[in-house]
Amino acid sequence: MRRLRWVVPWATVVVALLAVVVWSGVGGALAGARDADVILARPRALVLLPGCLLLAWVAFHLRGRRAPSLAFPRVADAHRTRPGLVSWLAPVPHALRVVALGLVVLALARPQRVHHEVTEVEGIDIMLVLDISQSMDAKDLAPDRLHAAQRTIRRFLEGRRGDRVGVTLFARDAMIVCPLTLDLAAVDRIVAGIAIGDLPPRGTAIGDGLGLGLAALRRSDARSRVAILLTDGDWNVQVLMNPVEAKRLAIEMGVRVFTVLVGSASPLAAGVRPAQEAHSTNPALLDELARETGGRYFQAGDDAALARGFDEVRSTLEKSQRRESARITAELFPRLLHPALFLVGLELLLGMTRLRRFP
Repeated sequence: MRRLRWVVPWATVVVALLAVVVWSGVGGALAGARDADVILARPRALVLLPGCLLLAWVAFHLRGRRAPSLAFPRVADAHRTRPGLVSWLAPVPHALRVVALGLVVLALARPQRVHHEVTEVEGIDIMLVLDISQSMDAKDLAPDRLHAAQRTIRRFLEGRRGDRVGVTLFARDAMIVCPLTLDLAAVDRIVAGIAIGDLPPRGTAIGDGLGLGLAALRRSDARSRVAILLTDGDWNVQVLMNPVEAKRLAIEMGVRVFTVLVGSASPLAAGVRPAQEAHSTNPALLDELARETGGRYFQAGDDAALARGFDEVRSTLEKSQRRESARITAELFPRLLHPALFLVGLELLLGMTRLRRFP
């Protein structure tokens, strides 16, 4: 009989755990994870589990030995009285507390179901190569050439879905300010924050800017890769590559280059200050870059022409199929925490009945 009393509280723990598994759907979540992985985000929390076993040992065994005694003159009569159902159920509140604590520990470990979802998306890789030399401050486009280009680029980004877009800037030097990304909202913020002076403005290194943009496209696995070059002048600085070498690289990589001449081709355009009158343009170079790489050349002498040029670029671009893998994570700890709270409430409720212990 005594051994059976030892088994009852542990059996209660097992039954409570099985009930939690069935009720909370943890078993179903694990069964549905055949094509997924179940991981613990905080596995170190499991070091608290031995504390649950210690609590169970104290509650089920040691506490009964250390319980206060009551003097009773008719011990023989009490000994002949068989224990009733309530005495067998006395360990139940403690068992519920142990199970609740164990579930809280498992919830602290943050179990997660992780699977990878592969989808087919249509898109292309686009590298925007933008001139931010001093001449882009000319006022023949409102409010100036750079802001007009930024406004048109941001409008262009609104129509892209599933495309990866990056941004390369150039003046006397060149730099990549945004690698290829699907986060077009981030690209929009970066484009909006571009200003003349981000690079030394005295000079127009078209070759270096285009070459750097092509280098960013080299690792792309997209079938369609394009570079859109926006500039208002001729190249007059070379650090590593001139426009002809950049054109050869684009042809070798199979990248189409679309070129946009921002502003008027005339150095005496309205809004150009006398200090900028010596600024030269080279439409023939931009047309050559586009034609020989399979792209197109656009001259944007005003806002409407600039917008039309980008609309034509958008209609020309061909999308390609690309496989993308997304990591989907589902948190499982609520399925453990909610039953734990229920068991704590049930323990408190049972403590108000005949299962209450004194003291």
